[in-house]
Amino acid sequence: MDGVTNAGRREAHNRIDLAWELGGHTGHVTTLLPIAQTLQARGHPVRFMLKELKAGADLDGMETIERIAAPIWVGPFRFPNPRNFGEILTNFGYSDPVLLRELIEAWRDRLAQTGAVIANVAPAAHIAALTLGIPSFEISQGFHSPPPTMPAPPLRHWEPAPRAELAATDHAVLAAINSVLAAYEKAPLSTIGDLFAGRTMLLTYPELDIYPERGPAEYFGIPFSGEGSAVPDWPKGRGPRVFGYLYQYYAGLPRLLEALAQLDMPTLLLCRGIDASLKQRFSEGSVRVVEEPMAVSRFLPRCDLVICHGSHQMSAQSLLAGRPLLMLPTQLEQFLITRRVVRYGAALGVVADEPDADYAAALEALTQAPKYAEFAQAFARRYADHDRNAALETMVRRCEAALAQQRASRPAQG
Repeated sequence: MDGVTNAGRREAHNRIDLAWELGGHTGHVTTLLPIAQTLQARGHPVRFMLKELKAGADLDGMETIERIAAPIWVGPFRFPNPRNFGEILTNFGYSDPVLLRELIEAWRDRLAQTGAVIANVAPAAHIAALTLGIPSFEISQGFHSPPPTMPAPPLRHWEPAPRAELAATDHAVLAAINSVLAAYEKAPLSTIGDLFAGRTMLLTYPELDIYPERGPAEYFGIPFSGEGSAVPDWPKGRGPRVFGYLYQYYAGLPRLLEALAQLDMPTLLLCRGIDASLKQRFSEGSVRVVEEPMAVSRFLPRCDLVICHGSHQMSAQSLLAGRPLLMLPTQLEQFLITRRVVRYGAALGVVADEPDADYAAALEALTQAPKYAEFAQAFARRYADHDRNAALETMVRRCEAALAQQRASRPAQG
């Protein structure tokens, strides 16, 4: 007797783990939270496996869901500016068979009693799920789920990316992944993208997909995401209303705040951990800086312009509300999303290393030239009939069906 009841085994095997391994900030959690809450409301035990345990802890609903740390590999980056997904994975140990085996073993330990995995950027979770024979789904915006080509498509189209070099890196990653799969007598992959084939549900729109070469795909758009509850008053001012979400470490933050104040634009800005003196400096005029997560969905319809770093969720929410954007990307994924929205016509972008950015000119252009708002409103009209709740329902039902099939195929515990 091992002290574990059959009912306990059944409950554990019914559990659905929601995993996040790569990337940063709260967006991964806000994407997974509505799915977790829906599954939980239907009686499924759910658990978060998070790269950052504190991420999203202050979101409504998180307090009812167990959270544990996700296994991650930390080491020096071989590619400071990765040119495709294979190089990104190399930066996280995926090209070293020994390191990858250790990482997957850690995931296997945590998933040993799991019925199914829902991942938002957790390649190791998918590999571990394959070795364990449990279903897994990638529910994300697509940056970390490239199409199944060899090599994975280049990300930095403005830089040379010799195909042979990218292919060599992809082959090294594939060899390491396949060595792990072989150890558990699982079929090898032909491309990195095969890891996600048949298990990806894209939470984006064709206009925002950073892989335009993906070809025909099933786009779910964005479901309603988790958000904060703070509803501060909008400050007074004579200009157009601005809503923003920025990082406190953004180098251009002081100059941007000065431009907003000089233009007398009533601005609500979420910026956690902002320097106290900088916050105090802009505490009584037209700019109000808030550190508590706000109810974003209540403010977007009431503003004229959105400022953000180009996160997929905020960018898509703004476009669905018909609002143009000033986008200030700080990393590659944000830059690629920014480029898509700028090319679409609904935004202006400022690159992270631009020392002389003219924020005032960009703000005036976005609020005075009607074309930016017109493109944003066209996007909103195009997807006005998209039922975001129905998309969430479809994703949840697919996960439930896979879990039921897995349960039906499992030998009965005697």
